[in-house]
Amino acid sequence: MGEPREEEIDLPDPPEGLVTYPTNRVRALMDDPDEVAAAIEDLVQAGFEGGGIFVLAGPQGAKRLDATGRHHGLRGRLYRFIEHLGDEHEELMAASEHLTAGGLVILVPADDEKKDVAARTLKAHGGHRMIHFGKGHWESLG
Repeated sequence: MGEPREEEIDLPDPPEGLVTYPTNRVRALMDDPDEVAAAIEDLVQAGFEGGGIFVLAGPQGAKRLDATGRHHGLRGRLYRFIEHLGDEHEELMAASEHLTAGGLVILVPADDEKKDVAARTLKAHGGHRMIHFGKGHWESLG
């Protein structure tokens, strides 16, 4: 039967900044759906916008993350190619592999002032390999 052609795959549009550089977001890998739900509750109580928090889950999440950019057209492939040239590629692949293995990835809107609160909250709920994507840079938060 072969692999479906790109135009035959019906993927919902990713949230703004998921395929492109996710500016002002903290990303964490997580393992337990209950801890993700608890983290979201705590983040909302701490003043984070609940509607801006996005979770990818399992192999379907890996497909939506689309580490190759293949399912998001030429623009997606270009962004992923550029990431491949930098350090972000390793982090993107780690997130993709984590999802493929059944894990979860949470993206929390957080600027430089809120990144530490987001990271502490996520870590308290089992978040690991946390990264803050700032404007034009990224940094590991643990």
